[in-house]
Amino acid sequence: MLQLVVLGLLMGPALSSCPKGYDHYNGDIPGWGTDLGSALKVSSREWCARLCNALSRCLSFEHSSKSQLCNLNTGATPTANKYLDYAFCTKQGSSDCPAGYRAVDGDVPGWGTYLGSARKVGSREVCALMCSSWTQCRSFEHSNSAGVCNLNTSSYPTRGNYGDYKFCIKS
Repeated sequence: MLQLVVLGLLMGPALSSCPKGYDHYNGDIPGWGTDLGSALKVSSREWCARLCNALSRCLSFEHSSKSQLCNLNTGATPTANKYLDYAFCTKQGSSDCPAGYRAVDGDVPGWGTYLGSARKVGSREVCALMCSSWTQCRSFEHSNSAGVCNLNTSSYPTRGNYGDYKFCIKS
């Protein structure tokens, strides 16, 4: 069994290229992947992508060129800042958010921040347009079932998911 030592230090930038069919994001899903596979020793980012492609539940992976480790994720987008030299690669088309935004799991408690809360809107796209019109807006939460849009000044959620709300961050 592979033993890992977590240094907790940020190091140089990750290679920003992801294999064909994947988009690169700066960030991390904390931990060592999911039950799909963690700390898998692979020789390249392309091999990590092949492993992810073989699993329908795999929506993204993290790969370190330095340690040649691959973590497979069921989440499509990062929920925390970048970790070490790991590149975060998301399968193209796996986001629930409109163009210009990326989905992350979670919630900012309450009904948005000072920009707007519990606004009734017809679609997630309208919510994205509202957020895009404010430079202070860094993310929004939207529920299709309630038709509610909450605008946030924070980029990342601070708690787990709430209902069917999708948390979308400006890309």
